[in-house]
Amino acid sequence: MSYTGGGMYYAEPCPLCGSTLWNGRCENPDCEYHWRPKRDDDDPEDRSTEEQD
Repeated sequence: MSYTGGGMYYAEPCPLCGSTLWNGRCENPDCEYHWRPKRDDDDPEDRSTEEQD
C-alpha cells in the first residue's frame, strides 16, 4: 500500500530564509526557525520593529 500524503505534515516557505518550513520547523540549520520552530503568531516584520526600539 502506498501513502500519497495530505496528512500530518504542513509545508510552507520560510519567511526568514526562503527554505521550506515543515510544521513550523525550517529545514535550513542556519535559520532561527530550525532551532526554534515558527509559531502561528510569529511574524518577521513585527520582530524587526521590536529590535529597533
